[in-house]
Amino acid sequence: MTMLEAFVKERNEALFSLDRKKIEAYMIKYGETEIAQTPDVVFWASVYKAICGIKDAPETIVSKAKAWLHEHGMSPYLAGG
Repeated sequence: MTMLEAFVKERNEALFSLDRKKIEAYMIKYGETEIAQTPDVVFWASVYKAICGIKDAPETIVSKAKAWLHEHGMSPYLAGG
């Protein structure tokens, strides 16, 4: 497994877990030190938008992400999409 493949695998495991503590630990590992102060709505919007941008994300998780974003008046697409 290449370093890139390992990074993507670790990222996907964190994001697809939908476990805030696990996602925060992953983000802290890669330099995001202020994540704990992020309001829930901003945190989950960023997580769900990231999930929607992953080509091979499981459809059940993508559906949940899109539904949450829609419920909160947000688009599942990244800026400009």
